[in-house]
Amino acid sequence: MIYLAPIQGFTDFVYRKAYSKVFTEIDTYFIPYISVKNGTILRKYEREILLHNNPQKRVIPQVLVKDLNELLFLSEILKDTGYNEINLNLGCPFPMVTNRGKGAGLLPYPEKLKAMLVSFFERSNLKLSIKLRTGLNSPYEIEAIIPVLNDFPLTEIIFHPRIAKQLYKGEINDSAFQFAMNNLNHKLVYNGDIFTLADIKKRKEQFPEIDNWMLGRGILMNPFLPAEIKNIKILHDDKIEKLKEFHRLTFEGYSETMDNSGNVLNKMKQFWSYFSFSFPNQRKVFKAVKKSKNLVEYNLAAQKAFFSLY
Repeated sequence: MIYLAPIQGFTDFVYRKAYSKVFTEIDTYFIPYISVKNGTILRKYEREILLHNNPQKRVIPQVLVKDLNELLFLSEILKDTGYNEINLNLGCPFPMVTNRGKGAGLLPYPEKLKAMLVSFFERSNLKLSIKLRTGLNSPYEIEAIIPVLNDFPLTEIIFHPRIAKQLYKGEINDSAFQFAMNNLNHKLVYNGDIFTLADIKKRKEQFPEIDNWMLGRGILMNPFLPAEIKNIKILHDDKIEKLKEFHRLTFEGYSETMDNSGNVLNKMKQFWSYFSFSFPNQRKVFKAVKKSKNLVEYNLAAQKAFFSLY
């Protein structure tokens, strides 16, 4: 089973809809975290969770909260929208989040987390999974968190074996993931630094019991990675057509949802920061896209990039 990671700013509903129309190997899509601000949710989050924006077979919204009230508030909204499962973010590593006691900022407080989960399962019938890291400041924080998680009927645990302070840099903590495997009573999903087929083969050798894998940046850089993992062969010419269709649908999606061409241009430049890795000369391709001052120049740069694939 392959999951698409929720990456704020990248795997929004436009991206997910375009990707799922062209590539069919993802088993579960996660909506990047929904959070509360001034007692409500932002309009951009409302669009993210609409069912018609999430036509894939299995879609799970993720929530980012600081306390029980926010968790219950968001769970009720998501239940009313039509979801029966949510994912609690205990892994977001960015200081602007963790300093507010959200994401990985909850990991040093296992008793607070336990109280939240007790009340949640008393008041909600939604299924709940959790995405987490080894800790905020120390990889040993996971040792106090796991006994808490084992007390509740969670659907699964998605584990990124880094501490928050590392962000997405430095070594993966293999021993922390092994500790989680040995001590968690829940289905465990591996997440972190799977960019190539060789990467996942290595992890499968290390952790043969794991059947579920969450991929993020690896898919953004190589949309064909899930197919490669599932040993699905795609001819070169078909790959070109799929990349072109994926780009077309993404561009059209942002053009329909953004309020002006400048915002569309900026969003597509962000898209190409990863998409450009699908092209032979990644730096040259991305530089040309990044230099474009308007959509006319952008489309010329994109056409030139696709021409380089032939």
